[in-house]
Amino acid sequence: MQEDKTTRCLPDNMEAPDSPIDLTELIDQIKVVAKARKDKDYSAEAVRELMVVWESRNKEILDAAETHRARLSEAEGLLRTLTIGAFEATGNKHPAPGVSIREVTKLGYDLAEALSWATEHKIALALDKKVFEGIVKQSPLDFVTSSIEIQATIATELEVNALE
Repeated sequence: MQEDKTTRCLPDNMEAPDSPIDLTELIDQIKVVAKARKDKDYSAEAVRELMVVWESRNKEILDAAETHRARLSEAEGLLRTLTIGAFEATGNKHPAPGVSIREVTKLGYDLAEALSWATEHKIALALDKKVFEGIVKQSPLDFVTSSIEIQATIATELEVNALE
């Protein structure tokens, strides 16, 4: 079950109240969210159904468009191949109107060796935050602080009738 989360930290000196509190506004807002989700789902389903009908009615033109995309891709690939061939034969970077040659530098390197170099020079490094935090949860480090946060979660399925 997927949940939306909103985080709020309570100060150390604040505790949850012992006496009952009025939850009317909270319950009302749950109802508002449940109805808004239901409305969104209804309209999204209506759009899906209309798209199926539209695609069915326009199948010929959609098929033709896909055929044209495929033909264009194939034709452009051949044009690029022929342009490179003309350049290799003549050395001319503009062998014909509308086509040209661009020289792009591509780098090849061993990732482990590159990381070793970056670590040694202390540049070009990026922290994988998710992996780092997973490691720290298992093996705490002195320079990392940990705190508990209060999170409000909203169930994916909200039943309005259950609240009345």
